[in-house]
Formats: sequence, C-alpha cells, structure tokens
Amino acid sequence: MRTVLDARTSTGYGTRSRGGIHTVLDVETALAAADTAARLRDQLAAGERISGPAAQRALTAAADVPRFEGRIVPRTFAAKARAYLARDGIVLFDNPDALLICAFKRDTALCEPDPGANTPRQYDCRPGCANTVRIDTHARLPPPVGRRLRTNADRLRAAANTHDSTAQTAEALR
Repeated sequence: MRTVLDARTSTGYGTRSRGGIHTVLDVETALAAADTAARLRDQLAAGERISGPAAQRALTAAADVPRFEGRIVPRTFAAKARAYLARDGIVLFDNPDALLICAFKRDTALCEPDPGANTPRQYDCRPGCANTVRIDTHARLPPPVGRRLRTNADRLRAAANTHDSTAQTAEALR
C-alpha cells in the first residue's frame, strides 16, 4: 500500500485522527524492517555468509535490533516507528522478489525514492545499487526461479511457434 497511497489521497483515510493510514503503515513497515534485521542476525549466527556493498551497514543494523514477538503496540509507538525508519542507511528491507535485503540509504538508492522517503521503492530495485545485501539463502534461491523462468520462456516460445505455423492472412479466412 505504501507505493500506491500518497498524502493527498490517504491522509485521514479510515480514521478521524490526523495521522490517517500512514501512521499504521509506518508502524507495520518499522515492525517488518526490525523483523528483517532480527532474522538476518539469527541467520548470520547460524553460519550464513553475507555479501554486498551494504554488508557492513546491515551488520550494524542487525546487531542491536529487538525482535517483535507479538506485544501490544501503544499509540505512542507510531512516533517510535517513524524515528526508527528515519535512521537513514541502517534500516533493512527484505526484498524477496529481488533476492536481496536493502539497507536503505536515500542518497545512494538507485530506485530513485521520493525526496524525504524513508523506504525504498522495492518494485524498482536495480542491479548495482550500493544498498544491496545478500546472504547464502538469497544465493541458493536463483536455480528454482531460473527453472520457472525457463519453463515460462519455453511455453511462450511454443505459443509463438504455434502462431507462426497456423497464422493466416485476413483474406484467407474470408
């Protein structure tokens, strides 16, 4: 929802308070980012290796983050969530579609975030970004993804071949 909603259309959406849905999104985003950092810490402790230009920043972010394990989130937590997300360069965002973690730093992000953004445009993750981090788990995932892509390419190639072998001009069909 963060990529679809903006302040003009969603301020006050679903509530009568001033914060609107962005307050809820900040809390959920902060909790997800903290969970990503805690999961990274656990994976590294289990022996996974880490790489990428932002690996050192990711280690810093993962070192002292608490894990959210189902506590009550008070109204005052929204301000804490905003402060957590404002820690430019050491907030971690999992991007399973790109097979990486983004240690989001606005100034070096190739996804061209809006001015003042505190989250990456995860749908626009680009190769060569200085914010990328990968662990062994990410490196093991490409073969299944590659097989699915090759299967889809084969299916599309077969559909194109069928078209080429059966296609007729409009005049021939009349």
